[in-house]
Amino acid sequence: MEKIGNVVLDDTHYPGEDLYSDGVVEDHILDLVQTYSQEEYPQVIAREQDWAVLYHLAHERENILSWYPFTPGAKVLEVGSGCGAVTGAVAKAAGEVTCIDLSKKRSMINAARHKDSGNIKICLGNFQDVEKELQKDFDYATLIGVFEYGKAYIGGEKPYHDFLTAVMEHVRPGGKLLIAIENKFGLKYWAGCREDHVGTYFEGVEGYPRTEGVRTFTRPELIRIMEECGYKNYKFYYPYPDYKLPRVIYSDDYLPRLGELNQNICNFDRERLVLMDEGRVYDQIIKDGLFSLYANSFFVEIIKEDHGGVLQQDFPIYTKYSSGRAAQFSIQTRIVRDLAGNNIIYKTAEYQKGRPHLAHMAEAAKKLKAIWQEKGLLSVNACVLKEDRVEFEYLEGITLEEELDGLLEQNHLELAAQKLREGLVRIRDSAPTEAFQMTPEFQQVFGEVSISEEEQAVSVADVDLIFSNLLCTSDRRFHVLDYEWTFFFPVPVAFILYRALHYYLEGASSRRKLKEEYNFYEEFHISRQQQSVYQQMEQRFQKYIAGGSVSLSDLYHTMGKKALPLGELMAETNRRRVQVYLDYGEGFSEEQSYFIETGCEEYLAYSVKIPDQAVAVWIDPALSACILKDVKLSWQGEHTFVKYDTTGFELEKNCYLFDNSDPKIIIEEMPQNNREVKVSYYISILEEETAALLMDQTNTRARMKKKIRRLVKG
Repeated sequence: MEKIGNVVLDDTHYPGEDLYSDGVVEDHILDLVQTYSQEEYPQVIAREQDWAVLYHLAHERENILSWYPFTPGAKVLEVGSGCGAVTGAVAKAAGEVTCIDLSKKRSMINAARHKDSGNIKICLGNFQDVEKELQKDFDYATLIGVFEYGKAYIGGEKPYHDFLTAVMEHVRPGGKLLIAIENKFGLKYWAGCREDHVGTYFEGVEGYPRTEGVRTFTRPELIRIMEECGYKNYKFYYPYPDYKLPRVIYSDDYLPRLGELNQNICNFDRERLVLMDEGRVYDQIIKDGLFSLYANSFFVEIIKEDHGGVLQQDFPIYTKYSSGRAAQFSIQTRIVRDLAGNNIIYKTAEYQKGRPHLAHMAEAAKKLKAIWQEKGLLSVNACVLKEDRVEFEYLEGITLEEELDGLLEQNHLELAAQKLREGLVRIRDSAPTEAFQMTPEFQQVFGEVSISEEEQAVSVADVDLIFSNLLCTSDRRFHVLDYEWTFFFPVPVAFILYRALHYYLEGASSRRKLKEEYNFYEEFHISRQQQSVYQQMEQRFQKYIAGGSVSLSDLYHTMGKKALPLGELMAETNRRRVQVYLDYGEGFSEEQSYFIETGCEEYLAYSVKIPDQAVAVWIDPALSACILKDVKLSWQGEHTFVKYDTTGFELEKNCYLFDNSDPKIIIEEMPQNNREVKVSYYISILEEETAALLMDQTNTRARMKKKIRRLVKG
């Protein structure tokens, strides 16, 4: 038993060594959490540029639980707590948290980052050993990214049934088990992402034919396991894009709308293929009512019923996070359903610093209503400011974005263009305007940009009048759903129109035809020069919102892994094909050659079989300019290295630069008793322009070295 800060580590059942580890990176993460505060983690992640650091320390990991309405003072069991990615979210909401984890190193990381929390106890050891001494009165138990390892935890013929039953033994009647897990039929796996746990394509979709020890499940499979264990009171939620770094939590009572699921390329862990436009496919899935089968992840709430039944309460059906913002702007948007079946929508601040931002929204509602009511082109969605939240009227209807997307899908291009123009006119003409005046407040948000004083501006400016925020109700009134970004200083009307156009036309590939067919910027008198200025304003605006925080989308630009479209992949594969030419004494020819398919890996190893009659061999390692590093050629079954020559420039020993699309490794001396060559190297494919530039620089350096040697000798 030891303590790190206020956190207790119970090592009664610790086996004396960690049975699993990510290696030295865990030592580094431990050093990071001992050195930096949690408020500094975003900057640490941005600096480290490492997936493991992001995965374990990102605040967004807590999103999978921070929305959940834990009963105040609840007693929670967290199985498989790891480095504490979600422990903090539970500790803030609950009265007492008991964690179980096999790894002491990870538990030390967990304790160090939450050392100021006085309600966390971490039990080290295997769940089967620890659970024998656990009480059976927990209000909640959590398995966040853990249930899939049930076979490794439990073993036996039905490990997942047994694991579920064993954990539920420690939940009181009426308590709940919360599970977050990948959906093995998640659309991302069909679209080209590798299976999360084993890193291979289609492994889960195919039913894990090559994998032992880990399983994810489809929705019907999870339901079957739960019901066979006797649990029939459960709810499914759908974290998007997945449960690891969720931005939105959907439910069966509030499913995604058309056009919402358009942020699908976000692979930080490993490279992926892009086999389809996931946004378009999701739209088809949503229309056909199949989203619950193809969501990338599940969050499942299982209720352990008692004889008196389960008490009903308001429950959340939708949560959206505004991650990547400064603390004073970090907001959650939630929709809950009350006991009468009514939906209530509200926003809360993630931090105390965000309370003034909530008050600002309420003030914006009053001022916008005052200036919009005269013309009636736009209506404010009514809101009420309460102690820790601002509540909005829940309206039913269709957003302008949904309406436009529906028209485009039906190929009603002209009607879509007409509706888009009507939306822009409503935005432009909704409020009285005045000549623009630059203010210090404007410069603080949008920067010191050059804007003509002849431009018309609005003095109460909702700059976020994008089409997804304009809801048309059955009475054909347009309600503005969100006016969070309203400023009380002059902002050019044309900038607001620019944002509405930009975020619609660039938001999905299906809208490209509108962009290609019509020049709406020109129609609404937004010149190219203005577009350039507005682009600068938008960039500065996003920096203002971020306030030094680093969003996941920004991080993806610097540390995301490759996403290879199918066409590019096929071209890349073709460039990487190895072609072997054989000379039978009459020279080399295409007819006397064959290909070896090697794929797109950086490290390649293969064998070249040489017929007895051949007197020489050419190996073309790629059909492209390239660099080969650590080149090794040896005779099969022997330790004898092959004598070879190349058409490349030797940068260093066994490392060659080929500056054209016809690189060659040449073998002219071959023993009679061995006709198979083992070949291996690391390959980097280059564009010919890049290769030529590198060759020029290399030759320049070589000439300089010769000149220096001559001067030294002289």
